[in-house]
Amino acid sequence: MALKEKLDRADCVETVWGKLIPAKECYEFGVRHIAAFSANVFQVMRLLEPDFEKRTEAICEVAYGFNMAASSDQYMNGYYDEWNIPEFCDRTAWLGAIWGDSGDEYENMAGRVIQFTHDRVEKELDSCPWDIVGAEMCNMTTGMFTANFDLCSKDNQNEVQLNMCEARGCGDRHCRVVAERRDVTGLPKQDWMDHMQQPAAPVHQTPEERTVRDGQILRNGRYTNAFGEEKSFAWAYHWVMQMGWVWSVSFPLVAIRDMADDEDEFLRILRIVFSTAGKNEFMDSFAVEGLRNYLGVPHEIGRKDARIMAGYIKFLLDCQLVPCELTAFEKDECRIHVTADDFNGRYEMAPLDELTEGYETLWHNAVKTMVDPEFSVWFENKDEDEMEIVIGHRIDKRMI
Repeated sequence: MALKEKLDRADCVETVWGKLIPAKECYEFGVRHIAAFSANVFQVMRLLEPDFEKRTEAICEVAYGFNMAASSDQYMNGYYDEWNIPEFCDRTAWLGAIWGDSGDEYENMAGRVIQFTHDRVEKELDSCPWDIVGAEMCNMTTGMFTANFDLCSKDNQNEVQLNMCEARGCGDRHCRVVAERRDVTGLPKQDWMDHMQQPAAPVHQTPEERTVRDGQILRNGRYTNAFGEEKSFAWAYHWVMQMGWVWSVSFPLVAIRDMADDEDEFLRILRIVFSTAGKNEFMDSFAVEGLRNYLGVPHEIGRKDARIMAGYIKFLLDCQLVPCELTAFEKDECRIHVTADDFNGRYEMAPLDELTEGYETLWHNAVKTMVDPEFSVWFENKDEDEMEIVIGHRIDKRMI
């Protein structure tokens, strides 16, 4: 038997200890991490506004408004061109499903389009990295989907009744979104709290043995839409590391900030929530051992070593495609250089200063259980362009 002339190659992220993590695994890790950060933000919202309906309607309004802000003839013409939508296609609301389906697939929401017709669209999802966030987000996505359909509506708004009739974040086996034309079904116009109802027509149940764990991006290395257009894995990876933050963190934050009495109250609650999340991340010893094994931390590096936390942060930023550089890597102190624009500006049109506040609090508390309470994480020069993420020793008599 002849030997292969060359090895197969795959993109990887290299940890600080030289272990190679395949790009598809890094993509999966990165997507889920955005979802976890979003889950913390939504906890802040729940503390600031105790009424489920009020907070859900607020974030739905914001999500809808921001998506509709993209509505211009030039933008829409580019949308039709990008997806190769034929000129003889009836350009009405149903084409908005292309937006929802593609976004799902970029974000590793795995499933299938059951029906895609002028009068009805049904999408079934078997998995969703954001299923940990909660029911408000499940409802908020209907605000974005409604905008997608309204943007494609040529003659009038609100052509469809849109229902997320199942949601994994609410305990269902599937996420399922159904859009049905109101002029065909006679269904009424909906308010934001009406988008979780059952559709007029029956839904299709894919047998569990035929369901999928990963989206097309991981299964096939590309996404293909209903008109045959494709997006590569590399393109989708870059897209989700930008836009995953925008829809699940930036949009909700606009509404959440208004729920606080003032900026100080907002930041106080945010720090409390992210502190708890950070400590819980590595509270069990097996979580620390699992991390060491995953990153390839050598046995000679003991538990009380700043390099473990630095290696984790560097790997996370690399997975998120954030340019950064280790400028110090010692047992008692490590430093990672990053610019504020790169750290907060995952999507340059919507920079998120809250990422600095959230991550500084999250990592400062995670190091307490990952490494030792003697260690802290803080950002130097975080109000300037050039920042240093520092992992080291610092005494604070009011330490959270």
